[in-house]
Formats: sequence, C-alpha cells, structure tokens
Amino acid sequence: MVEMRTIAIMDSDDFSSGLDTPKPSPDPQDEEEGETTGTTFADLPLTAAIQDRLSALGFTHPTPIQEMTIPVALAGKDLIGKAETGTGKTLAFTCPILGQLDSERVAVQALVLCPTRELAQQVEEVASVMGEPLGLRVALVVGGVHQSQQILQLRKGAQMVVGTPGRVLDFLRSGKIRLGWVEHVVLDEADRMLDMGFIDDVSEILQHTPPERQTYLFSATVPPRIKSLTRQFMRDPELISTIKEIATVPDIQQRFVRCDDWAKRHWVHQLLDNNPDDTCIIFCNTRRAVIDLDRDLWGRGYPAGSLHGDHDQDRRFKVLEGFKDKRITTLVATDVAARGLDVEAVTRVVNYDIPDEVETYVHRIGRTGRAGADGVAISLIDSRDRINWSRILKETGFPIAEDKWRPPKGARPDPNHRSYRRTSTRSGSGPPRGGGRYKSAGGGRNPRSNPRRGGNSGSRGRSGGRRSH
Repeated sequence: MVEMRTIAIMDSDDFSSGLDTPKPSPDPQDEEEGETTGTTFADLPLTAAIQDRLSALGFTHPTPIQEMTIPVALAGKDLIGKAETGTGKTLAFTCPILGQLDSERVAVQALVLCPTRELAQQVEEVASVMGEPLGLRVALVVGGVHQSQQILQLRKGAQMVVGTPGRVLDFLRSGKIRLGWVEHVVLDEADRMLDMGFIDDVSEILQHTPPERQTYLFSATVPPRIKSLTRQFMRDPELISTIKEIATVPDIQQRFVRCDDWAKRHWVHQLLDNNPDDTCIIFCNTRRAVIDLDRDLWGRGYPAGSLHGDHDQDRRFKVLEGFKDKRITTLVATDVAARGLDVEAVTRVVNYDIPDEVETYVHRIGRTGRAGADGVAISLIDSRDRINWSRILKETGFPIAEDKWRPPKGARPDPNHRSYRRTSTRSGSGPPRGGGRYKSAGGGRNPRSNPRRGGNSGSRGRSGGRRSH
C-alpha cells in the first residue's frame, strides 16, 4: 500500500506534489556552472529514520531551500523562507518536523496551513508517505468535502494536521480540534493566503496555539500584512531566501502616469485600442481588483483573461494557453497568480496598482523584455501610491520617465468603482440607486450588446477558455 502511494507521488510534478525528482549523478559541467553543491541529505542533521525514508524514496541531494532551511528548523528557530512554488518547500519543513513528533502521543503536535484544498492535499500526501514508517498519522482538514472522514482521522489521533484556514477555524470553534499541544506551525504560501483573504483566519488560529511553538512561514513575497503577522506571532525569525533578484532591466522602457484611481480604466481602454495586437499583463494588488477590471475589459469586447488566487490549476492552465497563443491578449493578474509565469512574447506590463515591495515591482516588469526583445513597463500612480512609488524610485534608481495623460472628455467616476465605494463608506452615504453592476463612465452600455463583440457573443469565450472567474 505504501509503495503504490509513493509511486503516485514520485511520478507527479514538484509543483503538484511537493516532492522533488531525485538529482542524477553530478555532471562535471554542471559543477563548473555551480548548479550542484555536492551536499546530500546525509550531510544534514536529520534523524536516522527520516534519513532512511529519504534514501528509500530515492532522494539524495536537497534543493537549495531544503539545504538552507532544515538546519535552522532543527535548531528550534522560527524561520521565514522566501521561495517560489515548486522548489521543494514541502520536504523542507516536513523532514525536520516529522523527525521530532512523538507517535505515542495522540495530541496534534504540528499544524500546516495552506491556501487551497489542492495544495493541502499535496502536502498531506507527502507528509503521510514520509511519516508512515515512523508510525505517525496525518489528518487532512479542508473545505469542500464532507467533515465525517476528517473527524474520524482526528479521533484516531493525528500527530500532524494539514488544512485550509477556513475549515480548521470551523473545527476549532466547534471543538472538533484542539491545538493546545501544538509545537510546530507552518504557514505555506502565506502571500497567497493574504491574496485570498485568509490572513484574519490565520491570526485567529494562531491565537489557539501555544506561544512557545516553533513557526515556519513560506512565501514568495513578504508584503506589509505578512510582516505584521510575523511581528505578532514569530520570535526573532531567521530569513532564508532562494529567490534570485533581478539586478538590471536594460531592455525594458519604464514609464509612469499620474491619474486618479477611477480614471485608470480609461487609460487601459486607450492603451488596448491603440495596440490591439500586442500582448499585455496588467498587475493588480488584490483579487477583487483583478475580477473588476477583467469584467470591465471582457464586457467591452477586449480578449482578456484573469488569474487570481481562487483559480485552480486547470483554470490557470487554460488561461495561460489562451494567452500564449494570443486568443487572450490581455492578462489581468495578481502577483501570486502570476508566480512562475513564463511567456516570452509579452509586449508590455502595466502596474494598475503599485506593489508594496520594491522586489515585487522588479519581478513584475521582468515579465516583459525577455529573450532579447524590447519591453515596456508602465505604472499608473494615484494619490495612495505616492509613498510606495517614491520608495521604488529611490531604491531601484531606474530612469523612469513620466507620461502626461488626461481622461477622455466627459469621463466621470463610476458610482460602482472601488475608490468611490471606499469614499462612500467612510462618509456614511452609498452610491446612487439604480447603479448597474456593469455601468461605466463610458456610457453605461450593457456589455452583452457591445458591437465590438460581434454577432456571436459566446464564441470568443469558448475558443479562449474564457470566463475565468
């Protein structure tokens, strides 16, 4: 039974399983290029049982994040690991944690929180395969499925729980799970949990765990709300990063435009009208902003698609395939959803919202100007972006020219736009009655009757893998 499960995981991709394909024998040319370190799992201070399990599964050489993280974890320190998805993070935390759990105790000793059910299932598979010879049991606690099987796993006595924040919090509030004996907590892909709106749930869950626990946080970026979480719930964490920074962007022409938040859509419309055949990635800071802008563009007939944290791998694949073959020419995305995006022919990148971190800005604009081609990166700056934009200008030192622009004559703020809603909420008044969901400053036309879409309004959606919400 164990062997069958092991084979299923070994055959899958690292992005899907969290397990890495064992490295081949070192090649002299690779060593000259610095691609292998010569370090083996046997060189790391793992328990003998974990060493034996890794060897039985065929793993010899750790990935960089595994090599750097495991000694820190075994030293009992809190840690922040900055690494992209698919770099072997799952083994980086399961190996040291499982080696410290007591199989004779039925209390939950380790908790792993993941942003999605799919990722939680993958982590649970890896942890179960690694922990089974040690007599350790792993329970999966996720939403979208019936609770009965999950409750049964907990009653049998699971030493590790892997789950999504929403279902774990439900179990906590109803008394189905207790975390008073937890010694290890892992927050996997924390920036994606932030993008999906789970950070408040995570904070409440952490309050039910002992303050002396060891906490591991893995994230590709560390925006301000994640930093706030680390200050509140971590003790002097050690930062470990395997993300390669982009030092220069010589082939990218960078520009910025100052405009009100409500006017940004009008600027995007003009850009797409003037460059109908070019490919473009538009970055937004939140999932809600991605959905709103994508609906606006699609409703006006632009071949647009979206990527955000709620999309599963199948939807992500379909949208990316449509973008690569230009059935979709405008991709609206959050940073987390665009992680690992590799499309060579991207004409321009637009920062619809300015990111909180300088490195995020650099990674965004690095999506254009690839393979020796020229690229263009344009940032839209409103009054709320001034502080972040000033920091980007100062810390990067990039020569970024300003383009002057004014909204089209007659354009007015949309009552349903995000900036209008924020202002209305603070002032205690709401938008005018009768404001339709798709009403816009461009005339409030119904997108289903938009002449740009032609007679067959549904054909583009079918051919481009569309409707990605």
